Amino acid sequence: MQFLVLGPLRLLDDEKPVALGGDRRRATLGLLLLNANREVATSKLLEGLWGTEEAPATARKILQNAVRGLRVTLAEHAHGDSRPPALLTCAHGYQLQVDPEQIDMFRFHRQAQAGRAELAAGRPAEAAATLREVLALWRGQALADLVETGHSWTELTALQNARLDVMEDYYEAELANGRHQAVLGELEAMVEAEPLRERACQQLMLALYRSGRQADALAAYRRVRVRLAEELGLEPGRELRLLQHAILVHDPSIAAPARPERPAVLSVPAQEPRRRPRPPSRPVQWAPAPAVGARTRVSAVLIRADFGAGSRVADVGEALERTATTVREEVEELGGVVAGSTGSVTLALFRAAQPQQDGTDEAAGRAVRAAMSLRQRICFDAADGERPELRVAVSTGETPVRPRTTFLEPLPVDGALLADCETLLRFAEDTEIVVGDRTRLLTGAAVRYARAGDAPTRWTAEGRLLDPFAPPEACDREPELGVLNSLLERVRRRARPHLVLVLGAPGIGKSPLLAEFERRVGNAATLRLDLDRPTSAQTVAELARQGPLVVFADDLHRAGNAALMMVEDLLDQPEPMPLLVVAAARPELFRRRPGWGAGGRHASRMTLEPLVDAAHEHAMRRLCHAAG
Repeated sequence: MQFLVLGPLRLLDDEKPVALGGDRRRATLGLLLLNANREVATSKLLEGLWGTEEAPATARKILQNAVRGLRVTLAEHAHGDSRPPALLTCAHGYQLQVDPEQIDMFRFHRQAQAGRAELAAGRPAEAAATLREVLALWRGQALADLVETGHSWTELTALQNARLDVMEDYYEAELANGRHQAVLGELEAMVEAEPLRERACQQLMLALYRSGRQADALAAYRRVRVRLAEELGLEPGRELRLLQHAILVHDPSIAAPARPERPAVLSVPAQEPRRRPRPPSRPVQWAPAPAVGARTRVSAVLIRADFGAGSRVADVGEALERTATTVREEVEELGGVVAGSTGSVTLALFRAAQPQQDGTDEAAGRAVRAAMSLRQRICFDAADGERPELRVAVSTGETPVRPRTTFLEPLPVDGALLADCETLLRFAEDTEIVVGDRTRLLTGAAVRYARAGDAPTRWTAEGRLLDPFAPPEACDREPELGVLNSLLERVRRRARPHLVLVLGAPGIGKSPLLAEFERRVGNAATLRLDLDRPTSAQTVAELARQGPLVVFADDLHRAGNAALMMVEDLLDQPEPMPLLVVAAARPELFRRRPGWGAGGRHASRMTLEPLVDAAHEHAMRRLCHAAG
């Protein structure tokens, strides 16, 4: 006699099914089988039969009749068993005494233990075969027919979880055998059904990565991270985070293992072994830092560009490729290296260009400058509806220099640096550049920062880089700068758009005035308009709704009609917003567009007069700096 619970409840006598009767009798047998060889209290049986509903007055009588009918069935079909099952009446309930080998549930647990032992002993091929046979015992959900009629017991939940554990063991064995393609479909289905099981998600990420689908692997990580945060308020575990970092840098330790080769049957004459070609060197290796040895400072930039549902991009894959190309251009322009690019995430590294600059702020400054250039190109220079949501994180740390390597050879990257960068990225909002405390300290003299939230070690880059030795053309424009500051405060308080049109002859200092004011802007975001490819008024307005915004437009007299109309549209928004537009132009603008900008209620003009030559003061500044 065989009892089958790993699927619809079945009782077999010489492979022939035995009729069990109605629902109450089947449910009684199912609950007794889940607790085989243990006493089950009458109260628990009654609750299992009727659930949370109020049991009828004849409930005990119905249970006794079900037990009596089961005893008759067992007695009729136990003729060939060496140890026939017995349904006993105990002091507080009933107990089904049965040989464990007669129940498929016990065979499942026993063989699963054997498969896990083989896996732990380093025999994944044998473990996969054993666990495959174990999972074949299942014919669907445990006691599926009883579940369909509304029965739900804690023992069923535990049994289903045990099945999922064995499935994960099986996938681990197959991944160790290099059979990631064979289990990829099953893993995707399992993670879809059980999105909070981190081990299965980790296995799916590994299988996707080994199948050449790095972007899908990182997308799987993002999905489980969002589900954990939304449903449980948790972050992914350490192993899952480390795997994400390994995928980002293409760590060779997560590559697919080589399948074992069959031993040769025929012997061959001994010959000199063939030299295998060396694998191509990688610009970055993710390796633990050695305990001793020289170290070098590295700034890591993690860039994430996502095209959301509101994007009008037709081909997201093509758009991601364009974004990755832009990132590579800006990073390499400033002397960095793209260490890895998978899907919407790119990792870039910056180190000192010369050994004597190692340990200075030079590399960190280039890293932040690259991040700000990327934000300008990807977000503000893109056409309306075609820009992604961009988040950037910059972290600076020290990584080991391996023995017998030169200064310019590939860098090993410490996992802690990547983990810190990924943590900073989680706190970045759209268009934000979040840096760590060390990066801010190294670049604080050249970049304007604001604190990111309440954290004392996270900062957002707001202003552009300063050049401490720039010629001070605008140093004598303090009255004009005071007017601009007053207008910015007015815009911030009243939340009304305002246009300031700075007019003057060529070379009088319009552009330096705009640059100086941009450097001095505090507690407001800044945006430079590209007049050849003007951003839409709607995009700028959306940025202004998030907080005070100063928009700069230089050489407006060269702008086309579309750019001029866009600036005018900024001043005619249907809702209040703290937006200040500072534009510079020559008087010839009014030859083409007479009265432009004068019709708005919140518009003003500022005409610049010539300045005294400041070359002497600039030379004195350099002389004083050289003298200390």
